[in-house]
Amino acid sequence: MNDTNIIDVNENNFERDVLQESVNKLVVVDFWAPWCGPCKQLTPILEKVISASPEKILMAKVNIDENQQIAEQLRIQSIPAVFAFKDKQFVNAFQGVIPEKEIINFLEKCLGEKLENNFDEFYEEIQSLLSDEDFNQAKTMLENFISKNTKEVKGICFYADCLISLNEVEAANELLKSLDDELLKNDSIQKILKRLELVNQKYSGPSLDELKDELSKSPQNVEIVLKIAENYFANNKFDESFEMLLKYYPKNKVVVKEKLLNFFDVLGFKHDSVTLYRKKLSSIMFS
Repeated sequence: MNDTNIIDVNENNFERDVLQESVNKLVVVDFWAPWCGPCKQLTPILEKVISASPEKILMAKVNIDENQQIAEQLRIQSIPAVFAFKDKQFVNAFQGVIPEKEIINFLEKCLGEKLENNFDEFYEEIQSLLSDEDFNQAKTMLENFISKNTKEVKGICFYADCLISLNEVEAANELLKSLDDELLKNDSIQKILKRLELVNQKYSGPSLDELKDELSKSPQNVEIVLKIAENYFANNKFDESFEMLLKYYPKNKVVVKEKLLNFFDVLGFKHDSVTLYRKKLSSIMFS
């Protein structure tokens, strides 16, 4: 992360580093305190977004416990509070924790232009292609995109998704092996790794037909049910996987629920199949 445009500011240098500097670029002031839980949620998101635009934005962090006079002058009553300054003038502000997309919208409104790291429209187009199962077109677009944005986690995850969907498993394995340690720690990357692990298991274990044959001989064997669900999941047959698990839920509630929640987490709660089958699971659980 490029943090050259993220600084700590106090009462002595606020005039110089915030107001004077706001003539050159947008200065966003993050008012925080060590005891503030929400601040610990917001600040990393601000740093991530702002650090990607050092030519346009400076982030100034002010600890209000140590700089109460500034907080009083700006009438800050609760934190986290974020103030934006441009041309020595206050231009906008917000309080509390807001999503990354809203932070980007806030910054773009203050700047009067788009941020270079705002890829919302591109990702919407990719999501549309994936929904239409046009994986080859999405793959081509993502290859070009990732070559220019090597640290963009969402793009990497979409690309891995395309490779898995196209059964280019070895390419997906090589992609994830090439990532550095910082990227590998990312939650979204971890979910892709778990999904790829299931795909790899598909090739080393029994086939789907063999598993179904085993289940016909031992229809109450939940371990076989889980393996069949994993096989469906690895083949991108998510609905079939979830239907299989729900069928056996009444007599195997704990293990089936655990497997479903694990699959939901790997796909992400915004996935269409997850949205549908979370409702179905809730309906069965509370009926």
